[in-house]
Amino acid sequence: MIPKNSMAAAVAALSVTFGVSAALAQTAATVDPTGKWQSVAKTDAQEAFVNLGSIVAAGAYVDAKVKQNYAQPQPAAKKDRTYLSSRNVYRFDCAQRKVGMKEIRTFPQADLMGDAVDKAKFGDKNVQWVDAQERTVFGELLDFVCRTPAATPAG
Repeated sequence: MIPKNSMAAAVAALSVTFGVSAALAQTAATVDPTGKWQSVAKTDAQEAFVNLGSIVAAGAYVDAKVKQNYAQPQPAAKKDRTYLSSRNVYRFDCAQRKVGMKEIRTFPQADLMGDAVDKAKFGDKNVQWVDAQERTVFGELLDFVCRTPAATPAG
């Protein structure tokens, strides 16, 4: 069973993240010197990166780890705490253009720095799906992940 405050944190993170529908910035992507994270989408509010080695087919879906850096502190489930970055495992339904959160871990500083503020995991039955509209952060993530050859879902 998922603790109520963890669920609240995930729902809040989903609403903040999925609610971003601003046009994507046409600025140059941030370069990761380690080559682990690929910048995929950037707005005035956030930048999202995909861990290239984490993209895997999961039945009819694709799973991938995503790092998100936020321009402004985001409210955490823990009282009086905020975070500036998160590492998430998202499940992508390429055919239906939907994204669901499987795991979230938030950090007080950008680029996953500092001790985790909050964390939560969700089983397959608890994934809450949202539409990944084109020209949004999640639309760009879905397009990138679903075009990756290693991510070709079965079925």
